[in-house]
Parts: sequence; structure tokens; C-alpha cells
Amino acid sequence: MSVSIRENEPEMNRREFVKTAAAGAAGLALMGLPAGKTDAVEKYPHWGEVVVIRDDSVTVGPKINEKIVQSMLDEAIQVFTKGGGWPSLIPSYKTGETVAIKVNGQNPLSSTHWQVVKAVITGLVGMGVPPNHIVVWDAEGESLKYTTMYMLTFGFSGLRVTATDRLSDRFDRSKTMDIRGNPTCLSRILTDAAHLINVPVLKNHFEAGVTFALKNHVGSAGESIKDRQKIFHHPPEAGNRFHQIFGRGRPIAESIALINTAPDIRNKTRLIVGDAIFGVYLRGPGGEPEFAYNGLIIGTDPVATDHQARLIIENERRKNNIPIVPSSHIEQAIKLGLGAPIDEMKVIPVDRTKKG
Repeated sequence: MSVSIRENEPEMNRREFVKTAAAGAAGLALMGLPAGKTDAVEKYPHWGEVVVIRDDSVTVGPKINEKIVQSMLDEAIQVFTKGGGWPSLIPSYKTGETVAIKVNGQNPLSSTHWQVVKAVITGLVGMGVPPNHIVVWDAEGESLKYTTMYMLTFGFSGLRVTATDRLSDRFDRSKTMDIRGNPTCLSRILTDAAHLINVPVLKNHFEAGVTFALKNHVGSAGESIKDRQKIFHHPPEAGNRFHQIFGRGRPIAESIALINTAPDIRNKTRLIVGDAIFGVYLRGPGGEPEFAYNGLIIGTDPVATDHQARLIIENERRKNNIPIVPSSHIEQAIKLGLGAPIDEMKVIPVDRTKKG
């Protein structure tokens, strides 16, 4: 797949992209990013590796079997770490440190499932992280409250489920970063945590192609929905009714990639557990589930996990004769050294589905 810029992005964006790429290794070094594969492998022990595990028995209609989800995640972690398990994913963990689990609750119809988050928490508790040092979070509490995420607090004493906008001191202003001329801060939940686990959900985006691990961090910055619209979107296009309804234009692929260069995201991410139990391939990101993939996508490389999510979404769209929407932010992330190029990715499939 070739690197491309969306055809209808403004020409200035193209020139800015070329300037960003031309900055090369020096610019990446300033951001603490790998300048090439050798440096990147030192930061990513699982550079380009993804475990895609599937089990058709995990769902019956809309119902999810949480025991099978747990079994799937346990097996995937063992395969991914070659038997090292959870401790090998967070070898630097020290007693008292906080682990932040970033979920996607922006669309209550298709949000990260609590069963997947529970499996992650169980794994952390099993390696010695107490529940009162784990926080499950997203940007807005108003959206999150319509999910079933809060029920997790009944199973894990002391566990926090919260949102950035529920904090009295929401953003860490000592770590302001510039996104294409727009200054922004990261959520205090993220900057106060020592470790981060990203748990996105499998959805298409009608203009960004796919929204998964990389785009999940759009909700880690911006002081309001309106602020995020300014940072991560072009102005609304005249005559585009969707833009008029939502108050913003097309997503800016480069900005989506750039937020993931923040050291608090780049250096703290210990695991990505992609919730691919159900998926949305047409009416995303706001629609309800449209197909059951019955899977999890496990990795530490957000480019590799997002490319697998993209392949799944694009396959569903092809099966239904629906045009493909480019996910240019994935190629932008490759250019920034955030993950492996496509030809260096290694997918490890685990299919637990019993064949009759």
C-alpha cells in the first residue's frame, strides 16, 4: 500500500506534510521518536507484531461471554509475549504507580465493551497492580455514563472509572504541545499515570476511514469537543451537510498522527487491546454494531494494530460493495516513526473457532 495524502486535502497541507517529512531524523530525535528501525526496535520490543485472536463462541447474538473474552486475552498475551505474560509487558512497574486504561465511550451504541476492559484489569491485578491504582477513562463523562463501564467498580474495589471533564484540574499545562500551530494539553489522567493501556473499539469513520488506537488519543487532548474539532479537523466545507451538523470539517490525518508523538502517550503505552468483538463498517463512528468479528487485536505498535483494524473494516466494506475510505493517518504515523511500515509487520493469527 503506497503512502498517500487524501486527494481533497488542501494543497497547503501537502506542503506542510513534505516539510514535516523533510525534517528527518533530527526532528524525530527532538520528539524522542525513533529515527529508523534500529532505534525504534529498542523502544518497541514488539515492533510491528500483532496477535489477532478470534473465537466465534465469544458471542451469541448481541451477548458477549466474558469468560471467553478473558480466556482469549490470556492466550493472546501468552502468544504475544512468548510466554512472558503481563509482567513482561510492564517490567518497570513499581508499587504505587497508576495504570490508566483509555477506552472509547464517545459512541454509547458502539463503545469499548466492559467485558474486554474487565479482562485487562484482571490481568493487571494478577501481576500485582491493586485496583485502586487503576483508572479507566475517556474524555467526557456525559458519553461514558451511557456505557456499562461504571459497573466495573462493583467487581474491583477502589477502581476508578472517570473522565477528563470530571476532574477539577483537567489538563497538565506544563506539557503543552503544538499540533500544526494549535497548542493543546494532555489529560491530567494520562500525565499522572505511569503506564497506559489503549483499548479502542473496531469502527469505521466515514471520513477518516478507520478509528482505532491512533485516533483514540484524539480524546486524550483538547479542552473541549469544540477545541478538538479545531485541532483535529479542517473548517467545515460549504454545502456539506454533515460538516454543518457536526460543526467541523474533515479530519486532519497529520494531526491525528502527531498527538501520538506526545511522550506521555508514546513512552507510556504498554499494550493495545483492540476490542474487535463487534464492529461497525458503514455508519461509524456513530452507528451501532453491524457485524461480529469475535476477535481481539493485541500489540504495542499502534500502526500495526490500526492497519489490522483497517484491513478488517475494508474487507467488510468490499463484501458489501461499499467504497473504501482512506485511513491516511496510519501512513502519516509511519512517516513519523510511530510504528512499523506495512512490509515489516508480523501478524500472528490465533483462531480458536471450532470447525464442525
